Amino acid sequence: MRLVAHHSCAWMEAEACGLREKLKDEFPCEAPELADALCFSDMNTAPVGAPPTPWTGWTRSPGEPEILLSCARVHERLAAAKRQPM
Repeated sequence: MRLVAHHSCAWMEAEACGLREKLKDEFPCEAPELADALCFSDMNTAPVGAPPTPWTGWTRSPGEPEILLSCARVHERLAAAKRQPM
């Protein structure tokens, strides 16, 4: 529940509604790297589960800079991960 409460920069929506403190109190974000991964997955999967196209992808929003930063952090973590031998 806590992870979903913080997906795709939901804190920005909460802030716009005057609920950011309530969100933080009720659902603390204990694993920001997981929230980044969920945001990345959300932004890279269309509603039908396929990769997004220009018609099914996400639209521009005030949260776009934060969403792009979140996705960039996932790319950085993936690049830094060492491959395990098979």
